[in-house]
Amino acid sequence: MIKALVGLGNPGPKYKDTKHNIGFKVIDEITFKLHLKNPIEKYMSLVFHIKEKDIYLIKPQTFMNNSGIALRQFVEKTKILPSDILVIYDDMDLPIGTIKLKPSGGSGGHNGVESIIKELRTQDFPRLRIGIGRPASKEDVSQYVLSPFEYKDTPIVKKTIEKASECALRSLEEPLENVMTLCNTKSL
Repeated sequence: MIKALVGLGNPGPKYKDTKHNIGFKVIDEITFKLHLKNPIEKYMSLVFHIKEKDIYLIKPQTFMNNSGIALRQFVEKTKILPSDILVIYDDMDLPIGTIKLKPSGGSGGHNGVESIIKELRTQDFPRLRIGIGRPASKEDVSQYVLSPFEYKDTPIVKKTIEKASECALRSLEEPLENVMTLCNTKSL
């Protein structure tokens, strides 16, 4: 079972509603559903600890490309194995409305995941990839991921965040294989 949910994103109001922050949005949805308030600042992150279940919800505050530094601190202090940490992040290789749960794998070119692989020295951690689509033109990738979703995509993005939060919560209670069967979607 998963013991920690880590949503990737960038700190600060400037990035709050960007595509790159969808991992933070999933953690926010989970904390809302569980009525959790007042995270503590620890491990270079905002951390919610559900003590009775010994489960953590984490939003690294190191900026996306250094997410691994915060996660390494968390792993070193808590002794939770990388294989028990679900990392939630945006993926341009998946269309908007698609989520994909995987037990392990490479970074797929995602700098935040690359940082985690480098700092933890393993690719063996589960991840929940959330599709944000690709730019329609030759728009700069960083400009694309650091911009908000288009207004027309708002309903599907909200549904995707809800579905991703449900899948993440299930991963705390059920084997990952079962959750993968229920949660891997082509498009909502």
